[in-house]
Amino acid sequence: MKEQLDTISQNMEPSERTALRQKLESIDDILPYVGSFGTYQWYLLLSLFPYSIIYSNLYFSTFFLTLVPQEHWCYVPELQKFNMTMDERVQFSIPTSDEYPYYEKCVRKDLNYHQLNNTVDLNAEMWQTNRSVKCEKWEYNTSQVPYLSIGSELDWVCDKEQLISSSQSLFFVGSILGGFIFGWIADHRGRVPALTLCCIIAIVGTIATAFATSFWSFALCRFITGFAFDNCINIPLILVVEYVAVNRRTIVFNVAFGVYFALGSTVLPWIAYYVSNWRYFSYIVALTMVSALFTPWILPESARWYASTGQWEKVVQNLKNIARVNKKNPDPRIYDIYVRNARRIESNTQSASLLDLFRTPRLAKTTILIICFWTLTIICFDGHVYSLKLLPSSVFVSFSLASSTELPAGLLVTLILDRWGRRFCGFLTLAAIGCFSFTELYLPSAAGKLSSSVLARFSGNMAANIGLQYSAELLPTPVRGQGVALIHIFGIIAHAIAPYITDLAEIWYGFPMTLIGTLAFATATLVLFLPETAGRELPQTLQQGEDFSKGQRFWTLPCSEKIEIDPEHDENNCHIVER
Repeated sequence: MKEQLDTISQNMEPSERTALRQKLESIDDILPYVGSFGTYQWYLLLSLFPYSIIYSNLYFSTFFLTLVPQEHWCYVPELQKFNMTMDERVQFSIPTSDEYPYYEKCVRKDLNYHQLNNTVDLNAEMWQTNRSVKCEKWEYNTSQVPYLSIGSELDWVCDKEQLISSSQSLFFVGSILGGFIFGWIADHRGRVPALTLCCIIAIVGTIATAFATSFWSFALCRFITGFAFDNCINIPLILVVEYVAVNRRTIVFNVAFGVYFALGSTVLPWIAYYVSNWRYFSYIVALTMVSALFTPWILPESARWYASTGQWEKVVQNLKNIARVNKKNPDPRIYDIYVRNARRIESNTQSASLLDLFRTPRLAKTTILIICFWTLTIICFDGHVYSLKLLPSSVFVSFSLASSTELPAGLLVTLILDRWGRRFCGFLTLAAIGCFSFTELYLPSAAGKLSSSVLARFSGNMAANIGLQYSAELLPTPVRGQGVALIHIFGIIAHAIAPYITDLAEIWYGFPMTLIGTLAFATATLVLFLPETAGRELPQTLQQGEDFSKGQRFWTLPCSEKIEIDPEHDENNCHIVER
């Protein structure tokens, strides 16, 4: 065997002999010889567009399907026959309040409206009373939200307000079940079939949503639609990242979330605004998912999945296709060497389970902290998303402004993450969420509250980006996939909890921001107890995961230590030299 490899090596180009010496063992090893960031990879980046749009539409569509304007009040049928303005009806029949919208939303004055004649004197003493009764039906200010959502049609307000949060929560509960279902399909039938099927489920569920006439029918449709949430973006991201150079993968996430997702979430509110019909809005959201039906012709199947199922000829076929599109012509014998080495490495791979993350103290502490970091960050992020409807400004404007922060947040994270480190950046961004949350609470003007909310969302975007990368870096290789999946499940649970935060405004208007701000500061403190990963070799074994942070100082920045510049990397990156 050795003589055969030596003969092959002598007939290769210098770069190919280097590849042989490196013993090509993974997709990352062989990608440079077929093209790791060429025409093929740009095509893959473009192919992420429909899936990012689907993800943003699924994420936020329930918000606009159930959106109820803050200005709503008791419907008094006897007042409808009079030529009264909206403000006059409120002034005449609704008790005042000290908080926005400055009148009671759940009760009306206890008056005998049948005694009204053609002339109504609002200042007449007979119409002044301190007695009130509960509303049975409501009117809504359609200048704020120019359509009646299902929440408005079915009067999900006051003591039924939690139905809005419950429908949003059940959507994310569906995502947990969908993760198990489509995860199994992805492992046993392939990533592409799983992605195609989950998008079909999303189309069916979204169209069915338009026919809902009650809470339970609506909740069931959203629950089914939720099966596709996360799967619709995680699967294509995994596929694309697999075929892109390691040092270019940050670009993939910035394009998927900073550009495509930001565009989708910025435009979505205005689709709802101009369509002005929640049922038609459901149809349009479903229409954006149709492109995913062409997934088998858009995305390649995972080479790692082919390898895990022993389909090595298809792995090689994929690699040859990449080389053809990128106009690369590597020696064909490289593929044989890669397959031989990859098979050997796969047979010797260390096996581990989730329980191994909790068998040793330091690794268990790290795992628990990163779970808390991700879970609480999601609660803070979503809490700000849902709290936008509590602001006195236009929810469509505020939602678009907040969503437009995705790209600058992603770019700023890219610039500072390696310089300042994951731990310090995580602390800063979460502390900023806390500061802006309390600022929003105490600023009196609508413009000030909106500015604070947008800045909090900007900080939340950065914190979420850091959390995504931090989770994958801290966990050792044998349990990295399982560990990230576990963290992801806790994130989905956080998604399901977050909608109820806005319901706390019924107790006290400032309760949501107070809770979010407190959680953000608590999470920022927890992040300081995580080990720093910037500039360090990531743990490859369970023991390395246990020993990873030994000797690391509590207050440290990567660039504050003695550094060397790696000439193969950007000169601004910090590469730490242990002292």
